[in-house]
Amino acid sequence: MRRTLFVLAVCAAPLVAAPLAAAQPPAVDTGVQVRAVYGPEQFPIAGVTADITPCAGGPALPAVTTDATGAATVPAGAGCYRVRAGELSGCAVDGDPVQQVSVVPGITAIATFRYRCA
Repeated sequence: MRRTLFVLAVCAAPLVAAPLAAAQPPAVDTGVQVRAVYGPEQFPIAGVTADITPCAGGPALPAVTTDATGAATVPAGAGCYRVRAGELSGCAVDGDPVQQVSVVPGITAIATFRYRCA
C-alpha cells in the first residue's frame, strides 16, 4: 500500500507542478538597475527617473523611476548601456549624471547615483 501511494505521488508531482510553472512569469536574468541615494548613510531616494540607452546606439530602453527602496530595474540584453540620471527637486547629482555599465548574461548591472540634497 505504501509503495502504491509513493509511486502515485512521484508520478503525479510533475502533473501538478507543470501548470504552476507555466503560470509563473519568466525570470529576468539580466538587466540594468538604477539606484539613487543621498548622504553618507546612503539613504534611498524615491522618484528619480533615469534614461537608459545602448552605447552603440539604437532604441532606448523604457525609462525607469526609483521606488521607495531607491532602486528601479529594467530587463536588458547583454551589452553596454549608458544610464542618465534625472534631476530631482531640491537635489543635485553628486558627480557625473551619466554612467556606463556592462550587462553580462545572468548578472544585472548596477548604476548608483549619489545626490546632494538641500
